[in-house]
Amino acid sequence: MVEELAAKDPLTGLSNRRSIEQRLEWRVEHRQGFCVVMLDLNQFKPVNDKHGHNVGDSLLKQFSAELRSNLRSGDMVGRWGGDEFIVVLDCDLTGAKAQVERMQKWVFGEYSIPLGSGAGELKVMVQAAVGVAQWQSDETVREVIERADSAMYRDKQLSGKQRD
Repeated sequence: MVEELAAKDPLTGLSNRRSIEQRLEWRVEHRQGFCVVMLDLNQFKPVNDKHGHNVGDSLLKQFSAELRSNLRSGDMVGRWGGDEFIVVLDCDLTGAKAQVERMQKWVFGEYSIPLGSGAGELKVMVQAAVGVAQWQSDETVREVIERADSAMYRDKQLSGKQRD
């Protein structure tokens, strides 16, 4: 029970960073291929700043639940930190790109966040910068994550979105 709690992000219930890193290390040691997808929510900070941390937390929880429910059972999903998420896909780059398209279709979009105290709901359009990298057999876990993170940052820059 304690080990399970230590492996989970307390807000979203997703795997935490340490848990994902440990599972990736195991995959590298056992030479099991995978792809890493990094996601960084766009315009999350303004939602948090304008409507408060409770609304921001609700958005993160809803996004996490949607992300988890739209992945295959063998894939891993975790909260990397703040409004960044990591997905580990048990496939090659072609398969990963297809999964990313599916995520963009089913996970991105409008979310309704209750404002509490009978204040109604806030409609929030959720998009994310996305970076994908396939693990190469001569790479460390850190290197493949850095490549996915760099690709995500390029996606954010190319689309003219601020990094929150």
